[in-house]
Amino acid sequence: MKPMRKIYQWAWLLTILALLGGCVAIPKPKPDLTNPIRTVAIMPFGNESNSVDAPEQLRKLLAKKLQTKFYKVIDLAKIDQILEDELGITLGDQLQDVDLVELKDKIKADAYIFGKVTHYDQTTTGVLNTNRVRAELQMVKIDDDTVFWASTLGIKSESKSGGLFGSMASLASSVSDGNDEEIQWITIESKNGGDGSIFGNLVSGLVDKAVGSAMGVTLNEESVAFVNYATSSLRNGPGF
Repeated sequence: MKPMRKIYQWAWLLTILALLGGCVAIPKPKPDLTNPIRTVAIMPFGNESNSVDAPEQLRKLLAKKLQTKFYKVIDLAKIDQILEDELGITLGDQLQDVDLVELKDKIKADAYIFGKVTHYDQTTTGVLNTNRVRAELQMVKIDDDTVFWASTLGIKSESKSGGLFGSMASLASSVSDGNDEEIQWITIESKNGGDGSIFGNLVSGLVDKAVGSAMGVTLNEESVAFVNYATSSLRNGPGF
């Protein structure tokens, strides 16, 4: 009888915990009605990385994220068309030569977001494979040209070989990141790759890179994490 009694006791305990868990309400995000910025125009991003697709990839992810934060985001294709037709701009890097007054006249919004991709790369050595995504972002209020929000952080993930070499390489990379006072690198994953050997990790990294490129999802996990972390400091919009 004692074993059965213990089973019943555990069953009751698990039931109570489940009921208590169901009573804990997870607060839902709400619009910030005091936020003066409702409509946002995300301008094409500049690019210092080696990826031609990175600027638009991050720009699209940011647009989706801002909509979940209760901002009205102007259609990216519409912005691009206006910039090309009215100002002859087809690349984000060209925006640095345009006066803000000209943009205000062409694109109506409460704020503009300007961005520059600085890192969008995969380094595969076998000892340490590293993925990095970073962009510098600024939201500028149109009524007074002040910076309402900015982000300069970067996202990193790594896979290392087992043993001393992998651990030392990972430690050296972390120390190097920590010495960079201008950039806050956030590591979202650090794992042993492949079968733990240098060769296994090298092969695993090369396969991941090839598959990501073929499927059009290169650095997708790091890109999503970047947008989520970067916008965590941005107030919710007032809704629309």
